[in-house]
Amino acid sequence: MGAILVSKKAVGILTLILMMIFVTACGGAKSDTETASTEKKNSSKSGNKVLSIGTTPVGVSYNSIGNGLAKVISTNSSLKVSVKPSNGVSAWGPQMNKGEIELGVGSGPDMVWAFKGENGYKRTENMRLVVRGNYLGVTGAAVRKNSNIKTIADLKGKRVAADYPGSAIAKMVLEATLKANGLSWDDVQKVPIPTTAAGIEALQDNRVDAAFALTPTTPIVQEVHNAVGLKSINFIDDVKPEAITDIPQEKVDEITSVVPGVRLAVVKANGYIAEDGVGIEYPSQLVAAAQLSDESVYELMETLWENYKELHPIHLWLKTWVPETMFDPNPTIPYHPGAVKFFKDKGLWNDEVEKIQQELLKQAE
Repeated sequence: MGAILVSKKAVGILTLILMMIFVTACGGAKSDTETASTEKKNSSKSGNKVLSIGTTPVGVSYNSIGNGLAKVISTNSSLKVSVKPSNGVSAWGPQMNKGEIELGVGSGPDMVWAFKGENGYKRTENMRLVVRGNYLGVTGAAVRKNSNIKTIADLKGKRVAADYPGSAIAKMVLEATLKANGLSWDDVQKVPIPTTAAGIEALQDNRVDAAFALTPTTPIVQEVHNAVGLKSINFIDDVKPEAITDIPQEKVDEITSVVPGVRLAVVKANGYIAEDGVGIEYPSQLVAAAQLSDESVYELMETLWENYKELHPIHLWLKTWVPETMFDPNPTIPYHPGAVKFFKDKGLWNDEVEKIQQELLKQAE
């Protein structure tokens, strides 16, 4: 009987010890979780978090630009940036709005339309401007070299790449060149195309007669030009480059009513562009989610400002990313607070820009 009582007592003590160990272990696990959470927050604040930059698909120049920016930023700062290829702003914009993608690169007009929720874009009111990049010059359209199409007017009744849900700039530039030459989408056969790269591929496969004219340095353009031969069509028919300043203001207004912020320009001969032609140009932009910390944006800008020369060998477009043009005194979307502080420290911010900034911020409400 005594032996049994001792055994029961021993079991009770053992059970108590095991319960104490279990409670202690649980407490320790909770402490470790809290520590890990704290470390994660501190890591994010110190810039060790990997930031994502949204781009166009691989093979399109904005993807190359994103890779170049990610490389220079990651190499020269505490920030680490990874590239997320997609169908463009229409794909990564909604993710940026939620703070799931921190950075993005694309055309200025695309950013405006995304910010406002126009031309098929979901409203991306949390998009903020960081820096202005290179100006991109494009002609009216790209066609196959063996085509008998020589002007935009010749596109009447032809198959033209359309819709471009991944890039409103492509759709609207084509719409603007049609309008500037007395045509509309009703005068051509619209062929739905998902991306700018797919438009060039459709030319190669002879599924369309004309597509948005990507720049000659774009990998997919070089590939298709080498395979079947391409040629460019001027943005405005019967106007020589030397007469570009004679184009009536009414015609310019007609174009900017379709694609805001563009300007007429001479597009230099290069690749499939056999000779200097008449085109338009618009800026590229690096943007950030409003949720990204001011410190991260400031460090990012400081890195690009001080190490911009490292961008130049990476891609032709990046050769004109220089401090002198990174600040846009007439922004079309609001600047990120980190960018505002940076440009104030550089002595570039002024009352005029502040007025524009406040007006744009009201549009984000």
